[in-house]
Amino acid sequence: VGGVPYTSCRVTGKVVINLDRWRTSAPHLVAAKLPLDTYRLYVINHEVGHQLGHHHEACPGKGRAAPVMQQQTLFLNGCRPNPWPFVGGKRYTGPPV
Repeated sequence: VGGVPYTSCRVTGKVVINLDRWRTSAPHLVAAKLPLDTYRLYVINHEVGHQLGHHHEACPGKGRAAPVMQQQTLFLNGCRPNPWPFVGGKRYTGPPV
């Protein structure tokens, strides 16, 4: 964001978690009172999802849970934060981005 590393990423075989995000989460999620441990679950699941070959997904609808592959660190677009890739025993997805 603005030329400053903001999000986490991965390189072949490794997930790299942004230390500032790990320590503090993202401002809009802090404002929404999302617990830090819930954000941490999300960011690990999101980046591991990339390692497994999953791509970014969009919010499936206002008020619905965000797919774990949505870039929740940057925006929610009307969705509720969600750290889990599976909901009700099924992989929970949104539209491709």
